[in-house]
Amino acid sequence: MLQAYWYITKMKLLTNLTYRFEVFTSVATNLILTLASVFLWQTAYKGGSGTVESLSLQDITTYTILSITISTIFVCDVQNTIYYKIREGQIVTDFYRPIPLLACYLAEDIGEMFSSLLNRALPLIVFASIFFGIPWPASIQGFLLFLPSCLLSYAILWLLSALVGLIAFWVMELGNMGNVKDSIVRVLSGSIVPLWFFPDTVQTISKFLPFQYTYQTPLGIYIGNTSISDGFTAMAVQAVWVGLLFLVLAAGWSRTKKKTLIQGG
Repeated sequence: MLQAYWYITKMKLLTNLTYRFEVFTSVATNLILTLASVFLWQTAYKGGSGTVESLSLQDITTYTILSITISTIFVCDVQNTIYYKIREGQIVTDFYRPIPLLACYLAEDIGEMFSSLLNRALPLIVFASIFFGIPWPASIQGFLLFLPSCLLSYAILWLLSALVGLIAFWVMELGNMGNVKDSIVRVLSGSIVPLWFFPDTVQTISKFLPFQYTYQTPLGIYIGNTSISDGFTAMAVQAVWVGLLFLVLAAGWSRTKKKTLIQGG
């Protein structure tokens, strides 16, 4: 079973490695975005005391570089995959695969993640380090906690994308729903601007939503703005969200399979 998943992941990785021009343009785009974002923060901090909301300019620079970097790694194309499979009628044949279908889509996204790590994330880190210095973590403990927190973050993002993809079984046309979801995640996750800069009301509400646990949680641990003890607490919340979203996805997937069989009959 694991060999089948690894084969899907490997084939997706090898396929993506062949598109060199797309890689170059993606690296250039993300580098420009990184430069613009960091220069904007430098302007915001210029003439001040050097800190905003307990974050130094170096902290926010590291946060920005890492945020854009991991956004290139977190590949969640499952919503588009489900949508196009349904639109083109391929979802029916996919149901005949001997392994769970959603697991196949996850393996494909993981393959794209490995490709993005090699082709996009590493070059971006190198170029950003040349311009702004190496974005070191605040501590070794924080870095070791950052890695599993990123895995939980990706799990939340992927499950959310899969849930959006399931909607295509009922509406048949997602439209801009995926883009709306992505925009909400970008804003409320702290990916663009950390939620620490938002009003207290927004910060309080965001604690009861899964979005801030996708970007701000691991990044806060990395730069040291979230203590190690608070980091463990935040990771526990991440794990709870993963469990809840998984249960919702499992229930939704069970209903969609029945709906597909009824339509096919």
